Amino acid sequence: MHHAFTIRALLKQLPVRIETAVAYGDRLLLGTATGALLVYQVSEADRDRVPTLTLVETKKSFARKAVEQLGVIKEAGVLVCLADGMVTLYDLHTLANATPLTNTRGAHIIALHTGVDHIDGIPTLVSKLATYGKRKVVVLEWRDAEFYKSFEFSAAEKIVAMQFSAPGLLVLSTAREFLTLQLPRGQWDDLFPADTASLRTVAGGMAVGHSVDAAGSSDTAPGPQTSAPSGGMWGSWALSLSGSSADVQTTIARMPSDKLLLCHKDTGVFINSAGKLCRNEYSEPMVFSRAPIGITYTSSYAVAISHDSTPQTQPPSSSGSTGNSNPPAPRFNVEVRNIGTQALVQTLHLSEEEPSRIINGAGGKQVWAFGPHTVWRLMPMPIQQQVEDVLDAEQYDEAISLVAQSDNILEAEKEELTKKIRWLRARWLFREQAKYEDALNEFTELGATPTEAIALCPERIAGELAEEAADVESIAEENDTANKSEPQIPRTKSTAEPAAWKDALYAVMRYLTEHRRWIQQATRDGKRELEYAVRVLDDDDDDDNNENGGSRLSSDSARGSRQTSPDDDDSLPHVRLKRLAFSLEQMDIPIPAMAQVVDTTLLKVYLECSPGLLGPLLRVKNYCDVEQSEGLLLEHKRYLELVDLYHGKGLYRNALQLLQKQGMASDSGSLHGTYATVRYLVRLPADQFELILEYVRWPLQSGISRMQDRSVHDSPSSNEDDEDWPAPTTVVTMVFADDRPAAEAFPRPQVASFLRQTSPELVVLYLNYVFETWHDETSILHDEMVTAYLDMLGNADPQDADAEVNTRQLLQNFLKSSLHYSPERALARLPDDRLFTERALVLSKLGRHEHALSLLVFSVASLALTEQYCVENLAQRPDVFVLLLKLLVSTPPADVIDSEAQDIRMGRLEFPGVKASTAKQVEHVRTKIHRQFVGHLLSTHPQSIPVAEALPLLPTDMDFSHDMFVYLRSQLCTLDQDMRTENVVRSLTAAEDLQARRQLKHLQTNYVVVSETRTCPHCLKRIGSGTAFAIIPSEGKGHVVVHYSCWQRSKSASSTANGYGASNSPRSAASTPSSEILAADDHAAPRVVIKWA
Repeated sequence: MHHAFTIRALLKQLPVRIETAVAYGDRLLLGTATGALLVYQVSEADRDRVPTLTLVETKKSFARKAVEQLGVIKEAGVLVCLADGMVTLYDLHTLANATPLTNTRGAHIIALHTGVDHIDGIPTLVSKLATYGKRKVVVLEWRDAEFYKSFEFSAAEKIVAMQFSAPGLLVLSTAREFLTLQLPRGQWDDLFPADTASLRTVAGGMAVGHSVDAAGSSDTAPGPQTSAPSGGMWGSWALSLSGSSADVQTTIARMPSDKLLLCHKDTGVFINSAGKLCRNEYSEPMVFSRAPIGITYTSSYAVAISHDSTPQTQPPSSSGSTGNSNPPAPRFNVEVRNIGTQALVQTLHLSEEEPSRIINGAGGKQVWAFGPHTVWRLMPMPIQQQVEDVLDAEQYDEAISLVAQSDNILEAEKEELTKKIRWLRARWLFREQAKYEDALNEFTELGATPTEAIALCPERIAGELAEEAADVESIAEENDTANKSEPQIPRTKSTAEPAAWKDALYAVMRYLTEHRRWIQQATRDGKRELEYAVRVLDDDDDDDNNENGGSRLSSDSARGSRQTSPDDDDSLPHVRLKRLAFSLEQMDIPIPAMAQVVDTTLLKVYLECSPGLLGPLLRVKNYCDVEQSEGLLLEHKRYLELVDLYHGKGLYRNALQLLQKQGMASDSGSLHGTYATVRYLVRLPADQFELILEYVRWPLQSGISRMQDRSVHDSPSSNEDDEDWPAPTTVVTMVFADDRPAAEAFPRPQVASFLRQTSPELVVLYLNYVFETWHDETSILHDEMVTAYLDMLGNADPQDADAEVNTRQLLQNFLKSSLHYSPERALARLPDDRLFTERALVLSKLGRHEHALSLLVFSVASLALTEQYCVENLAQRPDVFVLLLKLLVSTPPADVIDSEAQDIRMGRLEFPGVKASTAKQVEHVRTKIHRQFVGHLLSTHPQSIPVAEALPLLPTDMDFSHDMFVYLRSQLCTLDQDMRTENVVRSLTAAEDLQARRQLKHLQTNYVVVSETRTCPHCLKRIGSGTAFAIIPSEGKGHVVVHYSCWQRSKSASSTANGYGASNSPRSAASTPSSEILAADDHAAPRVVIKWA
């Protein structure tokens, strides 16, 4: 609770009994029990004096009996008086010219309303007076200050209270229910029963047995359960209500913003001007501590009076404290509640006597309470002081409600002040109440920067931002120090300190994750900046500078000058609230800067709460601060996540250094070995090729070393070790021979050159993938492949013959299949004393078949391979078999013979089934074998060996074997077949020539001669050489030549002209000199040769 009003008794111990009152302008009218009317002038308070009442006029015979109710219709200049059961109208200025309304006899309740109503689409100032008596409701209407007419409506039950909610709607209450009367139709509608249980049900509230104040405390002070009519002022008029509280159980009181408070006993509900419940604004009914006997309002508060039924055990003490450990319940008969929050704000005790009436005036800015012989003024405290008090007590909802409802704050400032208070409330919810989700949602709605929420976290999370958390608290400390001499309202600080930071961090994690999504969406939308509300502290040395963002309020004095009377005028200079000595400025903050704060903090929170989410954060694009994140991840030994951070920031070398360091460490877990490094190298883009070559060397060398150790010790590694230390072939397959775009973009010659430094087998592995997958036809790479195979043969183990054979086979297959290596370079790299088969294959690419066959026949000595060579190169060189025959029947060089003899003696060469040790024996054996192979070739490939070329090569002493017989028979059959084919072709050609001659002769018999003198029979013009004409067959006339245009015209005519019908088919031709044209139509007409004479 806080101090909203102070009480001052302006009139005491009046000699007459006050029955009713009304206030308007600077006048206060009191109606007495004797029928007199007292007119007082109200003097408002200022800095030098307190408010006073001055009696300016007394109307002793104003009414014959007690004045029951008074009302003012200022726009019509009418004073309404209810006395002796009848309403009388007086001139408001002279209080004379009484006009009794005889149709209101028996009235005991009146209600007034003035407002603007649209009549026939025209805004009209309408004032209405409603009275009730003798089971009828009488309504009088004024339009634009002129009396219009009156209406009467019968009521089925006794009305105990009524009030206008709108110009056309009257809300009434019987002892049992609330009703509405639509004007002027007179339609009655039921609202809801007039009992406490029904009011709590229709309002949607809980069955509350006591009231709750703004600080959360309870007040269960008992009180009488009777109510009295209430009075209030609406717009520019005021209304007073009177009556016996014993007769009335319900109260209908006007509230701000066209609302009514329908109250039964201690419970009330709000309805709007349409008579509908305000469920959206008020989720619960307003429950008073005691049943009020009168209710009125100000802009922010509902003020109710009741009878103090608390037993008086000791004299009232103005000090407010007796020192008793168990003080009695406080005595009060005035209760103040916030209309917006319905919280109990203040209770006051009118000690002179019990109040019986309460009204307001000046549009709700004045509140008057009346006893039988006393008049009190409830003086509102400055709104600035009230807001300060509730902020000191950490009652932020109450402060927001005060600012929103106050009419002493400029509308332009309300939104700003509300935002500031909500800002403080969000901090308070987070720090004091441990309501983290609510606090963060508040920050989100305010558009605050994430740094505000981050600053509330522990220093290990907030880092440098944690220093900002003391800004607002320091303001509060200064505020408390400046006012420590005054009594302070205790704060409702929660005892639930945020000790369990885990829950807070989970809330912050969800908040930052959502904010990160907003940043990502803004980035996708092409935005570069985001607008935030940023808290900026005001300059304390410049209190009058209104541009520093400080809150300016209309108030009596600054917070530090509370000794000033609360009755001071509201027109003093604006000052600012100390707890709100900051401004919220809308600033455009670059997205990268804010994203860096969000992502870095989110990383810290993940480390605390959910380490498993670090990977998803760091593996995508993020703005984490590298320096901070690196230190945190190293501290927590999150090496994999640190690698992801480096990778996302483009610090590839840092990541590889870390992986290599951890790979060599024995206690690095999943990073032990080279596999993690290889797996990371696969992730690098193609532009990091040099870095990849630099760091792939370590996995390759490590794999080779382990393979060598394994072969030496003959003890294979365990499966786990193999997984951590992949073989070199696996490394090459993963890094270079892979189908990812980066591997395809690598400069392949450089890769091959690098791998050759490590192992030629790796070059072969890589280039095989390049040729088979990417179909690379680069000559350099194919040459590298040849070099790699030769290196493999040079490095082969002499004892491993199988490996050498396999390698040579692979080389031979490549030399045969590849069309893109350079034969010249390959030939230069081949050794001179071995690999003759490979040399022969290379020579074949150069077209040097005779040399290649010589190597195969004499150096390789493989006749089967020689035959295969000839078959494969037959298309390239058709006489290749002839070249082979020459070699086979020729005498080999002497050095070849000597070399073979030596090989035979050393056991390196053997002829199957033959013993030979000397050169002569070798030559004899060779000749025999070669001649046998010649026969084999002649019988196997007769089509490829022309007989004219083969027979002269054969030795004269060569045996006529079966193979020779097969060869010659085949050749003879081929010659016979060729002769037969030639005869058939000759006969066909002669027949075709004869047919052509006959056709020519036939065509030459049909011709037309077109001379220079020939004319067109249609137009009688000459048919020149440059004219288009048509040849038309004619019966009995042969062929007729006409102009083509003439024939077209005659064709379109309906009748024939000159004997040429349109149905005849012409033969047309363009006149082209020195040419003969063969013309024919689509019919079976004879062909005609055109001759130019």
